[in-house]
Amino acid sequence: MDEDYGPVVAAYTRAEAFADGTFIPIVPAAGSAVGIEMPLIITASAWQEFVAGDREGGGERLRTVLSAVAKAVEQAPANEVCFVVPAQELPSGDAPTGADRLLAITEPGDTGKPVMTLILPHEM
Repeated sequence: MDEDYGPVVAAYTRAEAFADGTFIPIVPAAGSAVGIEMPLIITASAWQEFVAGDREGGGERLRTVLSAVAKAVEQAPANEVCFVVPAQELPSGDAPTGADRLLAITEPGDTGKPVMTLILPHEM
């Protein structure tokens, strides 16, 4: 990488993002329930916007969010790795930030295997 871009100045891994609370892992069973079989991550901001505030600890809202993501993935062209889920298909949390959509980005995780990360547009 140094040859093409120069030396790495800073690096931030998913493991570090989990440790500092930036990323929240989604249990595999929640994704499997809607047909998503890869590991899922959601940013703390996206969780607050679309999942938090559910009296059941996020269970019902999380199911709604993941169902909307699964639907967007199913309808997207096969070569896309970023899916936009419109906010009208998602529940809002208690402290809305004005998000109008959720992005679901599939990319290699720290181990190189695909991981889907759910983020707000301004977090790109």
